[in-house]
Amino acid sequence: MPAILPHLDFLFAEHPLLPDEDPVQYDALLRSIVQQVKPIDVIEAIWVKDIVDLIWEAKRIRRWRSQIFVQAQLKAVEDLILPSLKNEDPMGMNRFGGPAPDALAAGWVIASEIEKERVDTMLESRGLKASDVTAHAFLMSLTEIESIDRLVSMADQRRDTLLREIERKRASFDQRARAAATDIIDADDANIP
Repeated sequence: MPAILPHLDFLFAEHPLLPDEDPVQYDALLRSIVQQVKPIDVIEAIWVKDIVDLIWEAKRIRRWRSQIFVQAQLKAVEDLILPSLKNEDPMGMNRFGGPAPDALAAGWVIASEIEKERVDTMLESRGLKASDVTAHAFLMSLTEIESIDRLVSMADQRRDTLLREIERKRASFDQRARAAATDIIDADDANIP
């Protein structure tokens, strides 16, 4: 691990990963942030670890946001094709042995040619298109998306606060070092006959 004081390595040993997350990616992010910030003491090392974890958390939440939206699209497709399916089978008997709404929706979302064509035809028969599915999915998941966006924003704000703290700490140290150097120079000048 570059730029870390060897006695502080233990601070970076714990990885807040879920089972489906890649430790190699986490380590790459950690190395990159450490190289950029170059923590100089234990306080900065702790802050850097927190920054990396907050970036990782925001990345995870953004990934979940996408997954939630895909799930909402599945439900939106089902909702929007159900009237067409009921028109085909008003008694609900599924006489034609066609796929169930959830199977059609899944096929449409993954762009399976047969299901996509059938669903697109059903949507068109109702004057709808793919963008209507997206809009319906968005409305269905709006509350969750807003909550997720707040969580991401909070993680980003905490990360930015820590970065500012590092800058503030370093600026304060630089000011103290300059003042001490000036005092030493002034003292030396005063002692020169």
